[in-house]
Amino acid sequence: MTDNEKLDLLLAGMQEMKTEIQEIKTEVQDTREDIRNLTKRVSRLEVGQAELKRELYKVNRKITDTYNLSLDALGMRAENREWLENVTLNA
Repeated sequence: MTDNEKLDLLLAGMQEMKTEIQEIKTEVQDTREDIRNLTKRVSRLEVGQAELKRELYKVNRKITDTYNLSLDALGMRAENREWLENVTLNA
């Protein structure tokens, strides 16, 4: 094998390595872009989660208020029944 043939083989090998390195650089760039996109999506999810927590808190308050109102109405019903029974018995 002559020196020129050896140099040609080395050059071909270097070209292959250069191509592989370029492909790796492209993959790294794509990965960075994917990471940026995921970071944005996670941020939006965090905002959405905070909104859901606020809405859940509001719903919980409404349920608690409704429950308390029902208890008050039940208590008033019992008090009214007792009052009516007393008025009827005393009349």
